[in-house]
Amino acid sequence: MTIPVLRDYQLEAVKACELVAAAGQSRALVTMPTGTGKTVVFCELIRRRGGRALVIAHRDELLGQAEAKLIDAGIPAKSIGRVQAGRDEVDAKVVVASVQTLARANRRRRLVEAFATAGPFRTVVIDEAHHSPADSYVAVLDAVSGAGTFVTGWTATPNREGVTEVFGDPVYERDLIDMISLRWLCDLRGLRVGIDFAPEAVRRSHGDYVEGDLARALGKAGAPDIVAAAWCEHGEGRQTIVFAAGVQLAHDTAAALWRRGVPAEAIDGAMPLDDRQAVLDRYRDGTTQVVVNCSILTEGFDHAETSCIVVARPTLSSLLYAQLIGRGTRVAPNKDDCLILDVVGASDLHDLSGLRRVGNRSPVTLGNLAGVGLDDGASLLDTALKDRTRRERLAALLGEHQRIVAESVDLFGRRHLRWLSLPGLDRCYAIALGDAGHVVLVEQEPDCWAIHVVAKAGAVETLGTDLYLDQATALGEQAAYFHGTAIARVNAPWRPRPPSNKQIAFAVAVGMPADSARSLTSGQLSDLLSAHDAARKIRRARRQGRIA
Repeated sequence: MTIPVLRDYQLEAVKACELVAAAGQSRALVTMPTGTGKTVVFCELIRRRGGRALVIAHRDELLGQAEAKLIDAGIPAKSIGRVQAGRDEVDAKVVVASVQTLARANRRRRLVEAFATAGPFRTVVIDEAHHSPADSYVAVLDAVSGAGTFVTGWTATPNREGVTEVFGDPVYERDLIDMISLRWLCDLRGLRVGIDFAPEAVRRSHGDYVEGDLARALGKAGAPDIVAAAWCEHGEGRQTIVFAAGVQLAHDTAAALWRRGVPAEAIDGAMPLDDRQAVLDRYRDGTTQVVVNCSILTEGFDHAETSCIVVARPTLSSLLYAQLIGRGTRVAPNKDDCLILDVVGASDLHDLSGLRRVGNRSPVTLGNLAGVGLDDGASLLDTALKDRTRRERLAALLGEHQRIVAESVDLFGRRHLRWLSLPGLDRCYAIALGDAGHVVLVEQEPDCWAIHVVAKAGAVETLGTDLYLDQATALGEQAAYFHGTAIARVNAPWRPRPPSNKQIAFAVAVGMPADSARSLTSGQLSDLLSAHDAARKIRRARRQGRIA
């Protein structure tokens, strides 16, 4: 059997645990985003440390996943036992146990009694360790911990109250932006579509909405049909998981999608396990394109091809929100990003660092990434890279010779002036200045930009070089305001009007069919003509050596 080769960051996590264990520390917390292989890492830790081990989780899927990864790590299947329901293999070398089973005092007692013949546990693993402050986990840890026992907690969402009291600060952590930059996770793109309902009128309990009340409110608002319509407009072609607010809403949403010709199925906790597994198997093989659920797939379900998450239930829980979105972060062939389609304003309620929404920025942050929000329709990595501290930290992480992935920034969103992407020129943008020419933004090398003013006749004035993007755009916009910006304002009143005869004549003169020109708005046609004109001037300036 071939033992899996761990990635660099996975080896770092194993070594961090080994280091603190060797120093005498009895507990350790590791935080890594969903999709980065926490199970693989703790299985390798168990293999390296030897001796007996206990893995505790709270869902069937997590227990089965742990058993499979332990075998992959080189631990013989015959040495792995299960403690769950009717199975009580307490003397196995590696015990995989349900916390619900061990919450019963008599089951914990039998587990401890087995120490007399099989020996105590050298390593204890708590999967999804954000649950560890619960009394059931505390009782288990108190029972199985002893001299020489090393307890590790593994989670993607460590920000639940009490986790650090159980384990202390993380001995190893990586956040989502790190993993996207290193290409181990895919980028995320956010889009909001509203449902007209009042979440403030829904009762709350234990820090979140009362599920029954929430389901009734969304049902009255017609959520299933709105979700289906939103997905057909924005998510079509993507393997999708929909998180609904109730079991009936999940089934109603699947039915609404079916009525639109979308192969969709719903699953719920009352379904027999075999039936539920059959639905997920059809989703994995592509027979079913959309699977709708209520609180079933938040943990323990992996399907890398999932490229759209529909958040059809609001939540006040940052932890739950991270779990929902984390189902779509894994990389897969031909998967550029994962669309987060928020139809209930969940991203407006909070970011996952506990910061409130600010202005027009709708936080869709994950893990322990504080203060990075996601503009509607923007990429998470692009948005994060607007912050210089984040860029510099990522540059250090990746190494000076490695290019940061997906570093392009949405220059057009939330700005007063319209930046144009120039045809045939990579990483070149312009602001139209009318008779004054163009402000031109050019990338010199990764994360290094130059800003120029190119006059109508072709003369080039360089305003700055070797600039960060935020510096370069600010300098360019300042120049645009100096020259006058009527043509470049995003909200200029003439933009939605039909094109003028002069515009159409000019378009025809440069080779555009008149019918094509007439089909555009005045603003669209102006942008198209201006972008081609700017691209022509830049190519000429480059041939003459005036622009790099």
